[in-house]
Amino acid sequence: MFDDTHNLIERCIKREEKAWLEFINRFSGLVYYSAGARLKRDGFHFNEQDVQDIVQNVFVDIWEKSKLAEVRERNKIQAWLSIVGQTRALNFMRKRKERLLREEELFKVENLVSDKGGEEYRIELAEELENAVENFPPREKIILKLNIVHGKAHKEIADFMNIPINTVSTIIARRKELLRKVLSKKTLQNDIVTL
Repeated sequence: MFDDTHNLIERCIKREEKAWLEFINRFSGLVYYSAGARLKRDGFHFNEQDVQDIVQNVFVDIWEKSKLAEVRERNKIQAWLSIVGQTRALNFMRKRKERLLREEELFKVENLVSDKGGEEYRIELAEELENAVENFPPREKIILKLNIVHGKAHKEIADFMNIPINTVSTIIARRKELLRKVLSKKTLQNDIVTL
């Protein structure tokens, strides 16, 4: 097996397309499992497409940057690929968290851009909501603010945040009842009812 793998790696280094396809077929499952396991272990919410994107990026980088030529111990290629998959998963989590935090900043009350006419009401709604969702996870805060304050539909939010529409709908439905209890003003409560 080692000789076969060693030979396959050498052929990949020489840019043989058939060898490269065999390499991907042989090891993509390992990279997929390693990346997915790392995301699960860290309690990160992800979908199958996220893991597939990580796997694809791993193999694209290996090809484009000729990374296989840097692997000295060819008999440990599986361990190397597993580490690469996990590292990419960590990078993916970090970038996603950074993006969510940046997006959350856009929807803080002081940065709220209101429509003409309902500006005072919208700022009042935003302030009330800001307090109500203070302890929610960042992603849920963004989803609720987009929906309640900015009037965005579930699909628009899902597209904006690159998450499934079912996730958006579930978060809104789960938090709606709590928000009804927390928001004190009758007009604000009526807004929540129409989510």
